[in-house]
Amino acid sequence: GGKLGPLAAPMEDLAALWDYVLVEADGSRGLPLKAHASYEPVVPSCAGLTILVAGCSGLDRPIREAVHRPEVFCRLTGRSPEDAASPEAVAAALRAEGLGDLVFLNQADSPARRAAGLELARDLDRPAFIGALKGKEWTSCAS
Repeated sequence: GGKLGPLAAPMEDLAALWDYVLVEADGSRGLPLKAHASYEPVVPSCAGLTILVAGCSGLDRPIREAVHRPEVFCRLTGRSPEDAASPEAVAAALRAEGLGDLVFLNQADSPARRAAGLELARDLDRPAFIGALKGKEWTSCAS
């Protein structure tokens, strides 16, 4: 019914048992956006697909309030912590990090958040989906 916590078995052993294994690689301390440290995320070598998740609720909010590791985000984007985490800035950070085979833009649960998320998706260099997991809906951002 919930998270299991740290894995007791090697990921390769689990992957041999099931068709799909979902692994949360790292958290963002409850913030909708994250810039990653050099040692993150730890992705198992057997991973077939990685999905980077970003929260649309952080878009257009001050970087210092919306982004875990704002100093890394600012270094990647040339912005300051007081600047807005604009769709353009978030897309620049995601492109610079190059993480994930695709991006899921979550928390697009209002017209404004969906519009900002779609703007972000247009600037990405990989496929993106947008939606609201709590609302159990998502769609491709492909044109």
